[in-house]
Amino acid sequence: MKTLILIRHAEAESAYFGVEDKNRELTQQGYAQALHMSQKVKSGSYVPDIIFFSDAVRTKITTQVLQETLDIPEEATFEEGSFYDANVGRLLDFINQRSDEADCFAIVGHNPTLSFLAEYLTGEALASLAPADALVITFDFPSWSMVSQATGQSLCRYTGN
Repeated sequence: MKTLILIRHAEAESAYFGVEDKNRELTQQGYAQALHMSQKVKSGSYVPDIIFFSDAVRTKITTQVLQETLDIPEEATFEEGSFYDANVGRLLDFINQRSDEADCFAIVGHNPTLSFLAEYLTGEALASLAPADALVITFDFPSWSMVSQATGQSLCRYTGN
């Protein structure tokens, strides 16, 4: 069985003149959300072996909080520049190409793509992922290459609130 955790970054600063979208930091509330969500993931049954995250500052910081809370080594976190503006097809290709050695990994990224991906993978009409939401999806397969449309089951959702 394979387990994927989709995590939307925590609350970020509003966009303002002169700051590129990728460089927006987390708000104080965002830090609190990231910590709260990370603690819920830690207390749950599914902790990722590996974390992949977008190259935006807000996803990096969300990942750092998650990594520290879950005691995941830095060598098990990987920045993926293609996640920033990825679509569902790009993320599905990424998932399908993962090594089967990892049974559970997380993607820290952005909406609306993560919410669309969750619905695509589960075949369920799910509410949009709010900031610092983590959705756990399982697949009854031995290989990530078998993951496709409506093959997953959403098990639980952790929120940052």
